[in-house]
Amino acid sequence: MLRGIAIVGTLLTNIWLFTGGVGGASLGLPDGRWDGDVMLLSGVLSNGKFLGLLSILFGVGMAIQFESAMRHGHRWPWRYEWRSLLLLADGFIHFALVVDFDILMGYALVAMVVAPLLRLRTKWLVVATALAGALHLFLQISGTTGMAAFTKGPLPEDFGDDAARADDWSTLPTPTYFEEVAGRIGDFWNARYEAFIIVPPLSAFLFLSGVLLWRAGLFKGDERARTLSRRLAIGGLGVGVPLTVWEYLPLPGGDVTASLSRYTIAPLVAFGYLGLTLVLLRRGGGSGFVARRLADVGRTALSCYMLQNVVALILFSGWGLALGPLGSVGTIAAWAGISGLLMLAASLWLRRFRQGPFELVWRTAVDAPFRKADRARAHQRREHEKDASLSAS
Repeated sequence: MLRGIAIVGTLLTNIWLFTGGVGGASLGLPDGRWDGDVMLLSGVLSNGKFLGLLSILFGVGMAIQFESAMRHGHRWPWRYEWRSLLLLADGFIHFALVVDFDILMGYALVAMVVAPLLRLRTKWLVVATALAGALHLFLQISGTTGMAAFTKGPLPEDFGDDAARADDWSTLPTPTYFEEVAGRIGDFWNARYEAFIIVPPLSAFLFLSGVLLWRAGLFKGDERARTLSRRLAIGGLGVGVPLTVWEYLPLPGGDVTASLSRYTIAPLVAFGYLGLTLVLLRRGGGSGFVARRLADVGRTALSCYMLQNVVALILFSGWGLALGPLGSVGTIAAWAGISGLLMLAASLWLRRFRQGPFELVWRTAVDAPFRKADRARAHQRREHEKDASLSAS
């Protein structure tokens, strides 16, 4: 369910890019006086926060994969490195054919570096996490990879200047789909600046934090897990929320918090979102209809992540249905509609299959090079159990 929330929350951030933000609405939806405020509120709630949550959960998944490998006697991290290479290829395809703000390539590259560290004892893993966080903070505070330094192109979740871009929407030439693909590939390094330069230290910190939270028992049902959840909620939201709204208040230091908002403050809020969601779930908040549908999205997270971008691209691109630009009402409605579509599609699919369509293909590709060795290992285990049974009798 947490993964489902992260997927839908990330769409709430990116939907403004697809629809063109505020401005003249081609569907006839009126532009109200609250358009800018709604867009600002959406950014405050989602920009960078759910991406941070998704990164933490990626680390949790990595920890689960590590424990599974240890139980089955697999060499770590060889199988996981192959998995990361496949994710890198998948990310490049998604980047080239769908959107330029794909996160999968960056995740794959960082995962290749982080995965071997999981063999460390927990105390040394804490040190590695602290070092990754310190490196990220140093680069942010020094301005090396801060928001002001990101001049290669627009941020994928940047809410600035949307109104101006929307006003010029109809005057811009409409590229074909293949021209967009060629443009993304031709501008590959500039388009990947965030994923390859800015985010890696932060992703490493969040991945390792997810591993440590899993090892600390955050997702168990005991009192220690409940206490840790409350601390995450209080600490993350108690520190992150005031810092998030600081830049919008007439207070000194607003420019500093603005520069740190997406890459430093937003991850703090993500930890708060994680803790708060777990607190609510343990109080019986995960049994409702919407909660179950979000869990379906989480079980098919990779498929839903790619599907939501494909659907939005078809609906709002110039070569597609060209429904944008929309005002705030239309944009929020589009987010709700696509989110509902994801929930419906995931629910129907999971009635017949255990995993999403991309997950099924993914699992087959991940296991393919190791299938022969796995069969031999399983045969040896059965023979060993047979010999042990004969000896006992």
